[in-house]
Amino acid sequence: MSRILRQLPQIIRSGQRAAYCSVVKTVGSTPQKAGAKLLILPTFQSVGTLGGGCVEAEARKQAAQLMQTGQRKLLQFQLDNDYGWDDGLICGGRMNIFIDLTDRPEDAELFEKMNALLDADIPAVTATVVESPDRGKLGQKLLIGLDGTRVGSLDEASLLPFAVKALETHQPQLLQSDDKTEAVYVEAALPKIRLVIAGAGHVGSALARLANFCGFHVCVIDDRPEFANAQNIPDADEIVVQDLAEALRERNIDPMTFVVIVTRGHHHDEECLHAVINSNAGYIGMIGSRRKIKLIFDDLIEMGVNPDRMTRVHAPIGIDIASKTVPEIAVSIAAQLIQVRNTQKLGGFAEALASKAAPGCEV
Repeated sequence: MSRILRQLPQIIRSGQRAAYCSVVKTVGSTPQKAGAKLLILPTFQSVGTLGGGCVEAEARKQAAQLMQTGQRKLLQFQLDNDYGWDDGLICGGRMNIFIDLTDRPEDAELFEKMNALLDADIPAVTATVVESPDRGKLGQKLLIGLDGTRVGSLDEASLLPFAVKALETHQPQLLQSDDKTEAVYVEAALPKIRLVIAGAGHVGSALARLANFCGFHVCVIDDRPEFANAQNIPDADEIVVQDLAEALRERNIDPMTFVVIVTRGHHHDEECLHAVINSNAGYIGMIGSRRKIKLIFDDLIEMGVNPDRMTRVHAPIGIDIASKTVPEIAVSIAAQLIQVRNTQKLGGFAEALASKAAPGCEV
């Protein structure tokens, strides 16, 4: 999604017409879910995917026609014989795909603001009219930033509850009028989860590579410069050479921050866990045997840590895939990070949006 968002303002300001395609609703088994995107450039090259196969091919074909006519359209696909045979797969589900265009100059500011918010790690929500009897309303948008940013002309009050739900659940929302003639697609734009890896050894290095590929912002911390360097960890966005526990205590660890503890020994693991156990981290995981984990937990409880805090620690870390090698261990950890990122409900957005809402808006 970020690759597409980066290109949209420039395309709009250049006066070129591209097609911005979004899956806005799915029912049943489908190759992609709501939120999947495809940008068809003025050259007809593309970025992103709607799931491939016949559905994407048909969406591309119709998008190319709409780019010529200057119209927007909500496409509906029933994934049966008509859209399955070329792939050898008949999913049986339904997909709604909205074809938007880059011919509204005012949208350039909206996408520029959205990119700026994401760069500043500020969550945002966009709302887009995807169905309406008034074709002039199709594609109209509203951007709501958690910092109070507002761009667009849609009615904020009616959309705020759906904005909150989209932010908290990571799931897009489709708001339909009572008579089903109008629909607004509401989607969260969340910054990358900041993954802090304590330990730049073999597992930390392998995990940094996988996590970067899977869309995390990766920070690796270690007190050994011979390990914590760009040659050893080329895929890290940030490398910190510092005492591990000290560096963790100094960081702003919030629900958008995941912490993985994979240091070189029991003592360092315990210090790192102590440094973050009372934080608001969205995820805390620690490598080690069950015996080592119990010893560390017992030590922290003796130091005064509430035993209830231990229940939030993923230890032993990772999804059980009977991993043995370092790459396999990294895969098991990365899989768990993705699982938590995609399913964990984030809180606090209702209060934040309410405090920044326009007068008369309620969440």
